[in-house]
Amino acid sequence: MIENDKSKLTPEQKKQLLDFLNASPFYRYMQMEALDAEDGRSFFRLRVKDDFKNLYGILHGGVIATILDSTCSIAVASLLEPGEFSYTLDQRINYIGNVREGVLYGRGRTIHKGKRTAVSEGEIRDGDDNLIAFGVNTLYLFRGEG
Repeated sequence: MIENDKSKLTPEQKKQLLDFLNASPFYRYMQMEALDAEDGRSFFRLRVKDDFKNLYGILHGGVIATILDSTCSIAVASLLEPGEFSYTLDQRINYIGNVREGVLYGRGRTIHKGKRTAVSEGEIRDGDDNLIAFGVNTLYLFRGEG
């Protein structure tokens, strides 16, 4: 795990970061919420909606991929310098369980942050702590506008 040598966020800075993330129209639509993001880690929650289910009545894999991508990406983003940005180059997912209702929780952890790329891992669990999916993301890091 990457340990950030820089000072930790103040409580006010952390609140501002989480408010900023949770103001995302996409996060609001998905009913996904960033609960924590600091020092190369993140923690998310997503409420399962009927609109997210496939023809078999279980949560569509794309929704699981969405929370995993956000979990992994924000873990890396918590280490970025001002003016530094990232986007996902690759995502690999192992789907382990399925979900019909309830809440999912995603935890992300930065494995590597270099000059141009970063690697993070995440896992998605249901409200009973059952592992639903595990994945690894590779992100491209850059300065300036995307």
